[in-house]
Amino acid sequence: MITSFFVGINEANRSWKMILLLLAANVLSSLPVIAPIFLLVFRASRRTIAADSLMADKLDAAWLIDVANHQFPGAAIETGALQVGGLFVVMGVCYLLLNTLLTGGVIGVFNSADGRFTMRKFWGEAGAYFWRFFRLTLISLIFYGAAVGIYALLRWPIENAAERASAFESVIYKRWAAMALLALLFAFINMVFDYAKVGAVARSDRGASKGMFRETFRAFRFAFRNFFNAFGLYLIIALVGLALFLVFNALRWSVDQSSAGRVSLAILLGQIAIAGRMWTRLVFYAAEMHLYKKLAPGAAPAPLIVEPQPE
Repeated sequence: MITSFFVGINEANRSWKMILLLLAANVLSSLPVIAPIFLLVFRASRRTIAADSLMADKLDAAWLIDVANHQFPGAAIETGALQVGGLFVVMGVCYLLLNTLLTGGVIGVFNSADGRFTMRKFWGEAGAYFWRFFRLTLISLIFYGAAVGIYALLRWPIENAAERASAFESVIYKRWAAMALLALLFAFINMVFDYAKVGAVARSDRGASKGMFRETFRAFRFAFRNFFNAFGLYLIIALVGLALFLVFNALRWSVDQSSAGRVSLAILLGQIAIAGRMWTRLVFYAAEMHLYKKLAPGAAPAPLIVEPQPE
């Protein structure tokens, strides 16, 4: 587990080109939404006192309501909420498809003989595994739904007891425990489907079946057989990635955005925080690939990458 963790860090550190590609894809995918919002805010706040508050990351509620009334005159709150909700659903689906495509490229590169990133290799692997990973994503929804169902079953008696409780301290602790269990279930399911994707790529060169239900059950079997190694590795990487993101995010929010230069600095720190998330994502896949090839029955061993020596 520890060896796989450091292998993942090493692979992510030398894959900075892939991190930049993922960051660029993230920025480009957000532009169709961010650009119109930015232009709307700029036009509505220019030469107003709201501009100073927005510059300092302080949202003026009265200004926001005025902008909404101006953009959607006479529209009901329910109608506006439905339109915004529909927009977020479309954004979520597009992001999910893009994420599925990019994941195939990342895992495919790490599975290659030399582990080196090239645009041709990345996009070739991304296209080759897109539909398999998309089917895995659809299958994962079943298990995420089951986790939510377990959480709902746990909350039902807690809420019934809360109506009759004279002290709410124990109820709060039970609610926190239920939420913690839901988070752990989500993390475990996410880890399992990471290994399903890793297994689908690692076994493809040996004529493995393209049945994603079979790959899902194989990933669950691997996760349960190697629970402490697999889940321990997942949690360690998640905690390191979370700490890294929180540090850069805290630096970003600590900037006093009272001038154009400081606003630019805050934007730069925000992008560095997002790049840290991309780095963590690569650590996940590289470490899980190494652990899978080391522990999975019949899996090919992880390739030994030899750095070229200068002549």
